Amino acid sequence: MNRMFYYSAVAVILSAPLFSESVLAKDVAGSKDHPLVGRYAGSEIFGYKSGEFNEQRFITSPVNLKTDGEAFTDANSIKVEGKITDIRYNAPKDRSSLEIIRNYEESLKSKGFEVVFSCANETCLKEKGSSYRMSFAAGDGQINYRYGDGVRYLLAKASKPTGDTYAAVFLGDNKSGPLVHVIVADVKPMQTGQIAFVDAGAMAKSISTSGHVTLYGIQFDFDKSDIKPESRPTLDEIAKFLKANSEVALVVTGHTDGKGGFDYNVDLSKRRAQAVAADLAQHYGIAAARLTPFGAGMSAPIASNDDDAGRAKNRRVELVKR
Repeated sequence: MNRMFYYSAVAVILSAPLFSESVLAKDVAGSKDHPLVGRYAGSEIFGYKSGEFNEQRFITSPVNLKTDGEAFTDANSIKVEGKITDIRYNAPKDRSSLEIIRNYEESLKSKGFEVVFSCANETCLKEKGSSYRMSFAAGDGQINYRYGDGVRYLLAKASKPTGDTYAAVFLGDNKSGPLVHVIVADVKPMQTGQIAFVDAGAMAKSISTSGHVTLYGIQFDFDKSDIKPESRPTLDEIAKFLKANSEVALVVTGHTDGKGGFDYNVDLSKRRAQAVAADLAQHYGIAAARLTPFGAGMSAPIASNDDDAGRAKNRRVELVKR
């Protein structure tokens, strides 16, 4: 290889340390960078969550630990609602938190973001205190040791016709290497009209004519298989249908949207189906042998996964006559 070409190529790589994605990184399954924020070169994702609609608080001024403790208040933060993306990276050990945060700031500004608030170590706190306590603002209380040697924080905002985007970058310093925690809120209104109630009579009719019924009334906590309390009316109707049709056995099928890894979604949908079957057995006395939990994951969409409306239709529970 031509030596001059080799050195030129290396110079180009080193002069652009922030990339949208790194194909070499050993990331957790189903994770990806936020397209407007990207990652510092050489970083690897070890934690990832993304939800279509939730709320998020961002620190906007120094925290007063003496009066507020480790808590969000209207004086030190703002609350926004929308699509929340939460990513934790292990950054290269030989890079300083200062270098990393400045690269993020430069990159965000080039994409139209304006800095709302930034701080480092003691400037993040109104009163004297250990910097690791700022970990609460990132939801990193369980790994606050990652902030033990210092903290840097940047909050930036981009205003767009389609809605504002807030991007927060937390940098934790410690001996094992920098922690980069990126939290992005794409502000948007909640999608309404997503709870469709199907009573026992409608279930019976659908199962009789098509062999299955699609339900949107069973809701789960984000990224979990815990059934939300507002699902109880639909579960009541399933039990009513099963008790009125004692000869019927069902496949309880969980479906997810197309976000995340295939195997992960299959497992999540199976755990959700199991949770529904277990609830029907425990709360209503339905024989477990009549209920077969099955996780279809993202394999049977009924709408496009390219937009929120389609993904919402794909997240469902189906009862299939066995």
